[in-house]
Amino acid sequence: MEAKFRDYIIKNNLLKDCKKLLLAVSGGPDSLAMLELFSEYKEEFDLKIAVAHVDHKLREESAAEAEFVKAYAQKKGFDFFLKQVNLPELIKKNNSSAEALARELRFDFFKEIIQKNNYDLLALAHHRDDQAETVLLNLFRGSGLQGLSGIQSKTELNGIKIIHPLLEFNKEEILAYCKQKKLEPRFDSTNQENIYSRNIIRNEIFPLVEKKINYNAREVIARSSKLVAAENNFLQEMAAKKYEQIVKSETDNKIVIDFNEIINLDQVLQRRIYRFIYNKLNSNLDDLYLDHIFEIEKLIQNQKTGRGVDIASGIRVEISYSSLIFFKKTNSTNKLNNKIKFEVEETIEIDNNCSFVSQIIDIDDFSFSTDSLTAAFDYQKLQLPLFLRNRKAGDKIKPLGMAGHKKVKDILIDQKVPKQKRDQLLLIVDAEDNIIWLPPYKISDIYKITRETDKVLILKLKYNEED
Repeated sequence: MEAKFRDYIIKNNLLKDCKKLLLAVSGGPDSLAMLELFSEYKEEFDLKIAVAHVDHKLREESAAEAEFVKAYAQKKGFDFFLKQVNLPELIKKNNSSAEALARELRFDFFKEIIQKNNYDLLALAHHRDDQAETVLLNLFRGSGLQGLSGIQSKTELNGIKIIHPLLEFNKEEILAYCKQKKLEPRFDSTNQENIYSRNIIRNEIFPLVEKKINYNAREVIARSSKLVAAENNFLQEMAAKKYEQIVKSETDNKIVIDFNEIINLDQVLQRRIYRFIYNKLNSNLDDLYLDHIFEIEKLIQNQKTGRGVDIASGIRVEISYSSLIFFKKTNSTNKLNNKIKFEVEETIEIDNNCSFVSQIIDIDDFSFSTDSLTAAFDYQKLQLPLFLRNRKAGDKIKPLGMAGHKKVKDILIDQKVPKQKRDQLLLIVDAEDNIIWLPPYKISDIYKITRETDKVLILKLKYNEED
């Protein structure tokens, strides 16, 4: 296994320009084998190695496992970094999934270590079986070619350069190596519990497929992911070249492309260019979903200058004559200490980025708008005055067309609004603190316009134009 490990690193140039390497080690067989293998070759590769471990306190034995990893790392002469977090408590507090929150905490910790200590790379111990599980999981989630490419030998996430040196090994090889080296890894009992999607795939789906269809299914899927990755990279290169041909201007916060050129491209290239631009403005693809791409396509179909749509991470897309403009809106916390009284038929400047305007008109002069930044209400039904405020725990609204109320939190989750943005959103409430509008997502059914409506209050959320 040592020779195969060394060859894989050299063949894929995993340690190029790397002098300081951080290993993420849980104490399980995969990460422990990776630690042992790197210790074998640290002198040949001229590496300074450190070990990072996160104790999530999910199991009684987690503290002992942390001590085990610490002792093993120190035995090898490696620096050791430990973070302890009470994950069960944080899950309750944040109402988050255990998998997502644990992953976020781990990577925040790894990034902190890397930045403070100038490590060049982070090594993760995903192996071939993990690769197959990831591909299948992404398939079930409706992923495109990027997801079906699976785990890459080299990648970058949130500014962290990551390598996966064990992708050529299956679980059996790793366990055999641990036995050969008498490593005595720790085993996470929750891996046998089918409480996570990945565990269901590992413990139920693959055993059935291997028994009934193809005993070598994991290897076949892992091998197929390489073919998909190669084709995906080819399309990415095509999209990057086409982007260079249609881009009009590019800054850190704003990219303008030729509208007439983009609409004449094949949809496959269009969508890749949108993702390419988003990644340039946001430095990653976090929070960008297929629904956001659909919103851009809907915007383009209308082909009306001045129209725009907010996608994710504060990025807005607008049509301006022969240009399609992507820009990152001015950062604003929109955090209010108190309610702001909202007099009708006045403009409220929130900050340099946006404002709310209102207008009262007769029903005869009113026509419905599909613009999500505009909302209309039966003026006589409103309990005045109106106020602007941030959301708070327990907020509910009766969305237009629904019989009952729905939590604002659930609406924002359904709309895939990033968690860090949810508390920055502004709501408009009446004098009794009832939510009438959660812009730009939902308006209240209670104040809807009917045949009996006489006066209409129109509210608009406006974003200030950028140069």
